[in-house]
Amino acid sequence: MQVLLLSTYDLGHQPFSLASPAAKLKSAGAAVTCNDLAVDSLNEDAVKGADLIGLYLQMHTATRLSVALLPRLKALNPKAHIAFYGLYAPLNADYLKSIGGDSFIGGEFEDGLVEIYLDLAESNPSAGSDLTSTANLDFDRPLRDDLPSLDCYAHLNVGDGSTKIVGYTEASRGCKHKCRHCPIVPVYQGRFRIIPADVVLADIRQQINPKSGPAAEHISFGDPDFLNGPRHAMDIVTALHEEFPEITYDATIKVEHLLKHADLLPMLKETGCLFITTAVESVEEDVLRLLDKGHTHDDFKRAAKLAQEIGLTLAPTFVPFTPWTTKQGFRHLLDTIAELGLVENVAPIQLAIRLLIPNGSYLLDLPEIEPHLLGYDQEALSHRWQNTDESVEEFCSQIQEIVEIGARDNQSRIETFKALYKATQQACGIDTPTLPDLQPLPLLTIPAMSEPWFCCAEPSQEQLSRL
Repeated sequence: MQVLLLSTYDLGHQPFSLASPAAKLKSAGAAVTCNDLAVDSLNEDAVKGADLIGLYLQMHTATRLSVALLPRLKALNPKAHIAFYGLYAPLNADYLKSIGGDSFIGGEFEDGLVEIYLDLAESNPSAGSDLTSTANLDFDRPLRDDLPSLDCYAHLNVGDGSTKIVGYTEASRGCKHKCRHCPIVPVYQGRFRIIPADVVLADIRQQINPKSGPAAEHISFGDPDFLNGPRHAMDIVTALHEEFPEITYDATIKVEHLLKHADLLPMLKETGCLFITTAVESVEEDVLRLLDKGHTHDDFKRAAKLAQEIGLTLAPTFVPFTPWTTKQGFRHLLDTIAELGLVENVAPIQLAIRLLIPNGSYLLDLPEIEPHLLGYDQEALSHRWQNTDESVEEFCSQIQEIVEIGARDNQSRIETFKALYKATQQACGIDTPTLPDLQPLPLLTIPAMSEPWFCCAEPSQEQLSRL
């Protein structure tokens, strides 16, 4: 039987989410084709020949793109079993079923896809439904032979004018924590699952020494939080460094864990960690409390200074526009970024993101959110909300426009930040705006991915054109 696995957008990475289930399905006897629409056009022949089509719903953008793609898949092959898998599959199962989906798999999805495949192979008419699971899995080494080469994906700008080809893997899934705005939480509910170190290292090894195409020079770990299992993480990077001392890497780590495991940060630096992405979200104490982030404004400042002392680049991410945002609070955010010397560390898009509230979000349990909710928008796959201060809504649109202009005109991060700072001071009633000292702290380089990390954008016309 023929299986087609599709990814529409995976944050600029070669999708682990196709390679891992492809290996499990092949072991079960399936003939598997992987098609990454982030870089390739749709393989219509594979669609027409597929008995099972799996669409990976990593995050909001991927889900919107998959929904847009579904009518074309149905027209090409109306008989194929359509399985949606990934975090957003169970959160949107009712809607996805109404438009033609057959199965919905969240959490640890590999075994669910294999189960559907085996049921279909046995002509089981009841194959499918909700197969969401957070059970521990036996993982196979991901099968990447059918994917585009690594140079088709986002690369690393080292910061000194050079670039590196980036590989991608995952050492764990889920998260121990329950940040209320996070789409991981409704599926995993505070659980996390490790991928065995030997599987992770085998996956990295095949990207550094590929059968064909360019080799990875840097590895991006896609774990929601790399230090959910600190011993597991450190075992992996220590082994990686011993075998490939020239390979660098990056990881995502909570502010809370940067402080709790401060003793591990020098080892991260020694084993080749170039930068750490950390979800700060806000510098306002009330907002951090409502999001249940587990850190304070001062914690963020301490973590930033700690990373700078060690020589690790911190790449903070934010959700600056929430129902509780004020213009003064946004100004406080910009002042904090400037004070910490992080202007060039922050991708401008991070200063324009508006809170997304998907189905199942723990935010919906907050009494404080109720006055702001405007109803569920099925097309946008999110609950609409509005700040009670209409001028903040207008200010949000202004900030987003400045960021869009900066991206269009290829402005530097400092240039865009200056424009944002000026607009913010004017919005706060300061007639003669002054700029803070925007010189970065003395790091040799500030590495950054060529595609900034964010997951809740509207699909672009370029992305839609690939469908």
